[in-house]
Amino acid sequence: MCKILNIVVIYISVTALVFGHATPAYAGLIGTDQILLEDAINQDREILYEILDRNEAQNFLENNGVSKKQAQERIAALTDEEVKELKQNFEDLPAGGVGSAAAILILVLLAIVLVLGR
Repeated sequence: MCKILNIVVIYISVTALVFGHATPAYAGLIGTDQILLEDAINQDREILYEILDRNEAQNFLENNGVSKKQAQERIAALTDEEVKELKQNFEDLPAGGVGSAAAILILVLLAIVLVLGR
């Protein structure tokens, strides 16, 4: 009985030494502005995906040898700064009418084609 008890105590001791060390946890505060910025960038990416769903965009991509899947992968690979820059370009374009929608579409598609051409 004493021998079994010694084995159990040794087993528990070794297990506690091997698995008992916990890594320190890090908890930081996330500001509201950071969460809102991430949300805004995600919304901007969704707008780019919606533009790719248009027939004009798909025709433009096909004419330039870029598949819709490649364009979607490139949008996913854009950095937050690049998404923000595209959004700024959208805001600089004149608002309203079909002309502005076509200008936005062409701007996005040209950016994608140029980046894929690198």
